[in-house]
Amino acid sequence: MIQNHSFEEGLAGWTQTNGRGGPASKQCTSAVSTGSDGATDLQTAVQFEGAPPCVTSGLLSSPVDAVAGEAYTVFADASGSGKVSLGLRFLDEAGAVVESTHSERMGTAGEFVEFTATAPAGTTAVAVEIGAQKQVRVDDVRITAPYTNLGPQITRRGTFLAMAAGYDENDRAVTFAVATGNAHQPAVLVVTDILTQEVTQTVDLVGATGSWTIEQAPDGTVYVGTYQRHGLYAWTPGDEESRFVGTLPLSGSGMVYGLSSSPDGTIYGGGWGEPANGYEGAQLWSYHPDSGFSKFGPTLTTSAYYTRAVAYEEESDSVWAGVGTRPGLWGCEAETEECTDFSALLGEMILGSTWVYGLTAGDGYVQVWGGDSNSTGNDALVILKVGRDDAGDLTAEKVAEIPGVIFNGSSPVIDGKVYYAKANTSPEIPLYSYDVETGVEEVINDAPAGIFARQWEAIDLRDPAWPGESVVGWNSGAWLAAYNPESGNFFRTLVEDIPMMSTGLISLTAGPEGRIWSSGYLTGGLGVVTPMRDDRQATYVVGGQAEYMTTYGDRVYQGVYPAGQIQSFTPDSIYDGARPRVDCTIGQDQNRPYALLGHGDRVYYGSQAGYGHDMGAFGWLDLETGECTTMSEEVGHHSINALTASGDKVFGGSNIYYAWDGLPVDSEGYLLVFDEATGELDKLALPVDGLRSVNALTTDADGTVWAYAEGWLLALDPETLEWIQAEEILPEWKPGERISGSHASMALHPDGRIYGQVAHEGVFTFDPAAVKETGSAGSSLQVLYEGNTLWLTIDEYGNLWTIHDSTQLLRINPRATVA
Repeated sequence: MIQNHSFEEGLAGWTQTNGRGGPASKQCTSAVSTGSDGATDLQTAVQFEGAPPCVTSGLLSSPVDAVAGEAYTVFADASGSGKVSLGLRFLDEAGAVVESTHSERMGTAGEFVEFTATAPAGTTAVAVEIGAQKQVRVDDVRITAPYTNLGPQITRRGTFLAMAAGYDENDRAVTFAVATGNAHQPAVLVVTDILTQEVTQTVDLVGATGSWTIEQAPDGTVYVGTYQRHGLYAWTPGDEESRFVGTLPLSGSGMVYGLSSSPDGTIYGGGWGEPANGYEGAQLWSYHPDSGFSKFGPTLTTSAYYTRAVAYEEESDSVWAGVGTRPGLWGCEAETEECTDFSALLGEMILGSTWVYGLTAGDGYVQVWGGDSNSTGNDALVILKVGRDDAGDLTAEKVAEIPGVIFNGSSPVIDGKVYYAKANTSPEIPLYSYDVETGVEEVINDAPAGIFARQWEAIDLRDPAWPGESVVGWNSGAWLAAYNPESGNFFRTLVEDIPMMSTGLISLTAGPEGRIWSSGYLTGGLGVVTPMRDDRQATYVVGGQAEYMTTYGDRVYQGVYPAGQIQSFTPDSIYDGARPRVDCTIGQDQNRPYALLGHGDRVYYGSQAGYGHDMGAFGWLDLETGECTTMSEEVGHHSINALTASGDKVFGGSNIYYAWDGLPVDSEGYLLVFDEATGELDKLALPVDGLRSVNALTTDADGTVWAYAEGWLLALDPETLEWIQAEEILPEWKPGERISGSHASMALHPDGRIYGQVAHEGVFTFDPAAVKETGSAGSSLQVLYEGNTLWLTIDEYGNLWTIHDSTQLLRINPRATVA
């Protein structure tokens, strides 16, 4: 960044020159000043009065680092009645001028000026020179290299998806929780003393991004099931490092869920695997330090792929498994590994929804939490009394079904009662108890837990003031709550000294005020940065995981997972501390709006179905009425992941992967065509056989619709609906077996070119006019960057922005990179 780029410190960091590479003339030593006239950034701009005898003058900035052979572009805001030029002075290590180059001619002062030049051999630094003739005001001088890594955009206190309670090496009662990391920063195991609420140790889980499950075994070893590097980690309390035990013994597995231990030290667990990669269905596995990993029991079902919850029940020596996204419950004998389907005991609410999400067990009871998992009243807790019959077979009897219980279900049984919280209660979210013998439910107003606990644990705190077992919970924001049923003691506190973690990014857009907004993966949040201003970056801990963002009018619109909502905000509202506004829930069993398009008086959306459903959707938010209209059956067994418009037609790119679970019903994608005038929706076959998805869409200056589809470039005449171009341009850039809704994006640039991005591959560009003229992308096709990228947006300066290596933003200057 240029020192004192907006002249708020007067002329500090700037030296007067003649504006064309030479020193200032003697007549001009006092011809330059600063003032408010012409200020576009903050309060001050530089003032070139241009009065005789100093009609022409200039300023030279302090140098910034530069690399020989790279092109640099400088931008500035200019106003006044005179003329202005920009130049770049390239310097060597000694500060000597290697080359000084300027605009060929001075341009009339306007709102915006720019200049690009390539650093010659020997360059180690570059300075910006402003030239002014007559009266000119200049402000906000910025410079960019061809490629600039902006670093992490959302940095916040660690957030947590997994928690357990146990004991450390000093026999203190502690919580174990895993702070979510990213591709560059490993997940962190955070150990907290429950009674003092102080963090006692943090341990990196090197290679892992995060965890959904933790369990302490009887020998004290803490096991963590992870993702990214999916598998099992182990940590001995007091050790400085964790160790990776291994990956699951299940072909195609990709995630670990539901760790639970038995008295002999066996760890049982579940997980998820990609069916497109051969994962055959919901399964269990086990691990013992003496014998290693093995698959446990049969595959429970081939109609669901998540074994989300697992619990060992000691009295019946049984392992219980809850699955989704087609919910079910199995009980398995630990010794024989024979499993019985107990799904019928779950009741209509759970069986008619998506998940069995949480399990606890002990004292002859199993507590099952299931439903849609959104904790808004559509979940229930089912309590089962389990045992063995005379033949030794596993049995289960339903004791109660309690509606409205929130994440993540209940505690194990403590002195005949289970403890939990419920939806739609007071803001304090008090604990409830349920007596499994008498069936009496009580609200405990003296225990205002106020959290959606990652787990409610039962643990003896080994303190006279907390006799017997206490209920302990921990939420995603590191709020710790504890309640002792015998004494009535209770506390709820925000734990300090949580490690700061960078959040992976999931989407981005150029906002209406010109700044670049990004949304966080899993834990949400917003990052915002001013182009070419590394001192103006901020994190706002508001908002959910936005699968897509777009700017329309003065608002940023978001497609938010998992609720399937269209939300929006103005930048000022976020700066003032507000949360994004919920415009509508799109319904029709949708949860991932992967495409948004502002057009006319509507914001259109395309969506992927929710778990357990097999039809995506297309629809729109009416900006006048605030109502959403969603069409799902018309879309069929596809998701709609890309949108563009031309005239009064809206086009959508389909993907045969209708949701994140399940296998495709259809074998080929299509182009959706929606006529705004008639309200009719049609499906247009693609011109290339075997394409499973249309990954990105955009419209060029003359209305031609362009599509990127698995390495193919397609073009459509929007009037005749005839394909006029079909060319394989990037044959090596192919998606994997399952195609994400965020696989690619494209955008029309003010320079007339179309720029595109493909996940995990890079950024490319082509000239649509040249393609239509020659019939081939040919010489106009260029790969600008190869690497791990996600989404693409363009700022007001014409720079390209893409998510890079999970947490970071990459800025690409097309003036310096397009041949």
